[in-house]
Amino acid sequence: MLYVLITLIAVAIVLFVLSFFMNDKFEELESQLEQLSISTMQDTYQMKKKIKILEEELLTEEILPTHENHKN
Repeated sequence: MLYVLITLIAVAIVLFVLSFFMNDKFEELESQLEQLSISTMQDTYQMKKKIKILEEELLTEEILPTHENHKN
């Protein structure tokens, strides 16, 4: 019984020490998810900006022909 207890404690200590030197996969995954989120937000911002410019161009094109028709 004593040997089993000593072995379990030794294995626990070895695993605990190894855990500090192992690569943290969750930290890497969290970093990748954060990068993806930032990239998606940037893409969304760019698309909204382009849509706003296109809408403004369409509105000015709609307004201009009606003003030209009223002058004639």
